[in-house]
Amino acid sequence: MNEAVDIFRQEAQEHLDTLESALLEIEEHPDAEQINLAFRAMHTIKGAAGMVGFDHLSLFTHHLESFFDRARNGEFELSAAMISLILECRDHIQQLLEEMEPSIELTAMSDQLSQQLNEFVPQSVAADPVVVENENVVSASRVAGKDILWRIEITPNQLAFQEGFDLLPLLRELATLGQSKVYEQLPTMTAETFDPQLCYLRVLVLLQSPANRNDIEDVFIFVADDWQIKIDEITHSRFDDVLAHIGEQGWLSAAQLSESNPDLSLAEAPSSKPLPLAETHSSKPASNPSVSSQQDVKRKLPEGQIVKVPSNKLDMLMNLIGELVIVQARLNEVARVEQNEQLDTLAEELSLLGSELRDTAFDIRMLPIGSTFARFRRLIRDLGKELNKDVQLQTEGADTELDKMVLDHLGDPLVHLLRNSMDHGIEHPEQRIAAGKAAKGTILLTASHHDGQILITISDDGAGLDAEKILNKARQRGLVGAHQELDLSEIYLLIFEPGFSTVDKVSGVSGRGVGMDVVRTSIESLQGRVEIDSQPGQGTTTTIYLPMTLAIIEGLMVRVSNERYIIPLSVVEECIETFASESSSHDGARLVKNRGELISCVRLRELFTIHGQQPVIEQTVITHVGKERLGVTVDEVIGQYQTVIKSLSRLYQKVPGLIGATILGNGDVAMILDINKLVDEARSSEPMLNMSR
Repeated sequence: MNEAVDIFRQEAQEHLDTLESALLEIEEHPDAEQINLAFRAMHTIKGAAGMVGFDHLSLFTHHLESFFDRARNGEFELSAAMISLILECRDHIQQLLEEMEPSIELTAMSDQLSQQLNEFVPQSVAADPVVVENENVVSASRVAGKDILWRIEITPNQLAFQEGFDLLPLLRELATLGQSKVYEQLPTMTAETFDPQLCYLRVLVLLQSPANRNDIEDVFIFVADDWQIKIDEITHSRFDDVLAHIGEQGWLSAAQLSESNPDLSLAEAPSSKPLPLAETHSSKPASNPSVSSQQDVKRKLPEGQIVKVPSNKLDMLMNLIGELVIVQARLNEVARVEQNEQLDTLAEELSLLGSELRDTAFDIRMLPIGSTFARFRRLIRDLGKELNKDVQLQTEGADTELDKMVLDHLGDPLVHLLRNSMDHGIEHPEQRIAAGKAAKGTILLTASHHDGQILITISDDGAGLDAEKILNKARQRGLVGAHQELDLSEIYLLIFEPGFSTVDKVSGVSGRGVGMDVVRTSIESLQGRVEIDSQPGQGTTTTIYLPMTLAIIEGLMVRVSNERYIIPLSVVEECIETFASESSSHDGARLVKNRGELISCVRLRELFTIHGQQPVIEQTVITHVGKERLGVTVDEVIGQYQTVIKSLSRLYQKVPGLIGATILGNGDVAMILDINKLVDEARSSEPMLNMSR
């Protein structure tokens, strides 16, 4: 049962996301299809909630389902106030998902929201009246339609009880569609053959309702793949006449129930006596020849069906592949030392298989960033109302994929950046009109692949950053010297300093100086970096560069004396020869000339104080970080190396220029260089370099 509840909660969350997306779309562009999506989301949650024991949640979502049903029937149009209330209901459902038996406070909130929903509906249809006939609850909105007689045959999976599914909620939901009569069948069995954990029941329901086939199929949406469901329309018959005619002998075929075959009599009807046990005793649904071939096809697994796997299993898979890569490196090292042809062949085959396995695991972990983008529409909507600003969020590149681990940690930084754009960037409508802009502001959120990295940008068409105000605030706080000169890019980066804020009054949205600091810390923990560009009066663009994965990367192995280092291959441009006679500053930084351009360069030997004989001719690896280039001077470039990233211990976590470590084939440890930090180190040394020139 716990597994069924977990699956229900997970799928209900997906339906809530669908509901939220549909509501936000309706608010901007009213569309009947979006109303249908919202209706089906509530209908599905309602049915599934009843089947796994969330009775209160099922009742609450029934009110929302009826609300959307009337809206899609054209009885009223969804207003902005209605959408705001339904979004509150959506958040309330998320709370109800946590408790099978809700607290008194949550129950009271359900009653309050349900009452508010009824108050929004026009008085002629405000209530949710019911007609009680033969103990069946019938929605009044369905009574007015043309009635159809349906024959519904249900054969549950024999493991239904063990899987936590109950037949009664389905029968109750069918009863809400119209008048119904239920007939049951049980197999004959002895005490020795009866298993109380299995479901042997078969049910036939006669239903008179204006509902169409799709409405009835929706009732069985959660069990259609595992249960046998056959739905037939009975022509030329009336419900009362059929009941009077067959009495308690209800297990008749569709043809026998139809008046189009008047010669058929009850004597010709199949017996409604219990079925032989042999027909039903199976761990799978009982074979039923009356089930249509179309229904059988529906239950087959579709090609390319998506299988949901817990994220911790994916993490475990990547960890095991990482260990396999390390073993592979050890085997390569042994093969090199032993110079054994067979061992070389095995090492090569293992390398190929390991690479394919790694790439396949990467593909499994790669998720589209659109799932993260979607939730920000609600954020922008709610902040717009709170700040009295009219803002639209546009997104591009939602299908861009990146590693799940990166995606999981990306949400909070993006939330802070969007809130910053809303509060500091976008002006109020009257200010925008006075500046010659459209009253509605725009925030553009994009994602794309760039040089083996993920590039995410957040652009707004607001007022832009006030460089002078930022610089003055930084000088007041002692972050910048009184006479120190900074260029615009350096001034803009000051907003990422801890506790820095240009807002004079703290509000519920900003002013505490913690948001942007969190952004930089979070992005750097993902081995990424942030850049800001702003044009006064035109807007601000924040750019985030992120690696595609944090597990295994392709690297370039280099050597300095007896030490090995790994440079991420995605930032490497070329390797050139340089001379050891070229002097460096005290912190290892210098300039090298390449293709007519002077490039800042860091000599690892001097930066990390590595002892040993320095070669006369060194190797310098030219790397790039965005538009900036940096040379990394080493003794030798060994070659490409598949690198498993291991976290650094506390002793090394604060060492600038290192992001992790990896284990080599011989058991030694090689440090992985953080080129972003090395670029920062080189940039801070530029004034000294300029003086030396």
